[in-house]
Amino acid sequence: MSEFDGVGSDAGEELENRPRLHHHLSPRRERAMFATLGFVLALAVTRGITTLLHKKGAGPNGGIIVGGVHIHHFVFGMVGLLLLAYVWLLLFGIESTPPRHWFRFTAFAYGVCGALILDEFALWLNLRDVYWERQGRESVDALVGFAGLLLFVALIAPFAQAVWRHLRRS
Repeated sequence: MSEFDGVGSDAGEELENRPRLHHHLSPRRERAMFATLGFVLALAVTRGITTLLHKKGAGPNGGIIVGGVHIHHFVFGMVGLLLLAYVWLLLFGIESTPPRHWFRFTAFAYGVCGALILDEFALWLNLRDVYWERQGRESVDALVGFAGLLLFVALIAPFAQAVWRHLRRS
């Protein structure tokens, strides 16, 4: 029983035979794309929430507070990265080629953790909370640099390689 059985026969066959994402991307490029997607989405959500809290007047200790201590989203990114590294160890320990969906999930999670950590780059560089101060700009610089690297790997490098191959053949 196919997931498209309820659809008309021509449309159902077309949907079942449509090209899949992994038919167009190498596994490495696919992981880079999912990492970039996770990074951009997490960055948008994180910046949106922190901006909303700041505009609502939450103050320097707005957000998650445990025992009077403000838990920065940097902590969630680091814990996530540690757990993710362990999952990667397990993925390669189980079989030589784990299913692609695990690599997609972990690549996306890597992007999310990277955004959470780099969004507070100024915090760990200055060892104090400067998120809304002038030094907080260092976080934005780190985010732009890392996002540029992810986008280069996911989008620009494959295009540049294709252009280079085309020019060499000419």
